Amino acid sequence: MQSFALIMDLAKKSSTITFRIDEKYEKDLRSEAEEKRISLNALANQIFGEHVEFDKFMKKFGMVEMSKGSFKELLDILDEKNIINFAKTIGSKEPKDFILFKWTDLSPSTVSEFIRMYFEHCGYGMCHIKQENDSIIVSIHHEFGKKGSVFLKAFLEAIIQSTLDIEGIAVATQNSVSLKFTN
Repeated sequence: MQSFALIMDLAKKSSTITFRIDEKYEKDLRSEAEEKRISLNALANQIFGEHVEFDKFMKKFGMVEMSKGSFKELLDILDEKNIINFAKTIGSKEPKDFILFKWTDLSPSTVSEFIRMYFEHCGYGMCHIKQENDSIIVSIHHEFGKKGSVFLKAFLEAIIQSTLDIEGIAVATQNSVSLKFTN
């Protein structure tokens, strides 16, 4: 499977362009590329990809970034009922608008892609999505404890309900949430 992914990466078309950047940015970028053990070109491609696939949409939607510590503090001061209401409100509004804006289609694949993007970029946890027969299973591992699981479970259920108009089956533990829904 890894060789297939490598072939797909090699098959991507690329173009050559030239930029002028401030020297201080160049030094920092070269240093970061060395730390990551990747080429400066690979780092630049990652930065551009992040902007094109995520940042520009987040800015248009007025998203606010919050540290993991601040998010955990917020959860700690709320009781379970308020956490669920908060998660359902957030999960049933912005994701649907965002998905329609970015992909112009509400489908299991665009909803799954949104969930993957959201977790990869917003820091709520590690996300694994797999297709199993006619179902999609989303597994999340996070560091927010029981209240984090309560929030993420309600959040994911609200996303599936509001975008696909179906009920997902979710299971939560102390630091993980798994959601299954039909494709």
